[in-house]
Amino acid sequence: MKITIIDVTESEDGVRTIPMNYRSITGRVETLVGDSVGFESSLERDFVHLLDFNARVGKIISQPLRIRYTVDGGAPRIYTPDFLVRFRPIGNSKPWRPTVYEVKYREELVDLRTELAPGFAAARQHCRTRGWNFRVVTERYIRNAYLENVQFLRDYRVYPDDGATSLMLLRTMEQLKVATPSQLLAATFMDLTNRMQAVGVLWRLITNRSVGANLLVKLTMTSEIWHEEPALYGNDR
Repeated sequence: MKITIIDVTESEDGVRTIPMNYRSITGRVETLVGDSVGFESSLERDFVHLLDFNARVGKIISQPLRIRYTVDGGAPRIYTPDFLVRFRPIGNSKPWRPTVYEVKYREELVDLRTELAPGFAAARQHCRTRGWNFRVVTERYIRNAYLENVQFLRDYRVYPDDGATSLMLLRTMEQLKVATPSQLLAATFMDLTNRMQAVGVLWRLITNRSVGANLLVKLTMTSEIWHEEPALYGNDR
C-alpha cells in the first residue's frame, strides 16, 4: 500500500464544525484554561476529560487536520483525525512532542480495519514530517478507575478555598505523612461540621497534587493519601 499525500489543511480552530448528531452524543467540553473542545461521541468526551486533567496538556484542538491522499495512485481520499494535542513543559522538563489522536472503540477498529488503515497510515506519514506522534486510543485506555477519579475531581480544581482550610490540612498532612481522607479530616478538625466543610478543599488539594493519592484506583474516604513536597506535577499517564 503506497500512500501519497496530496495536501494537508491545518487549523488551530479545527478544519470543520462538528454537526449535531441524534444517533450519537456530540457537544463541547469547557477546559480549565477556557477553551471549548468539540467531541462527536461519549468516548471522545471522556478522552477530552483526561486530557484536560493532565497538567502537561497546553492545547487541545478538535478536528485539527484534513489530509488528502491517495492509495496506490487511486482516487483522492480524505482523513480528518479527532484531536491534536500540544504539550507544555513541567518544571525543567521539555514538553512532549505534539500528538495527533484518533479515538475509536475496539470493536470499530476490528470491523473497519481495512477501511481505516489507509487514513491512519497517511496520518503517521504526515506526523513524521512534522516531528509529531500519532496514536489511536480506545476505551481500554480511556475508561477505567482513573477516568472515574478524573470526572469526580475535575470540578474541584476551582473549588473555593479561603486559604486557611487548605493550610491547616497541609500542616496536618505533613505531620501524619500517610493517612486516609477520613483520618486527615478528623486529625485536623474536632468539629464534624468543619470536617464536612473541608472535604471539598481536600479534594482540591488532591486534584492539584498538593496531597498525593493513587488515582489509578477508585478514590474514596478510606484511600491512602500522603504528604507531597511542594513541586510542579504533571500527570504522566
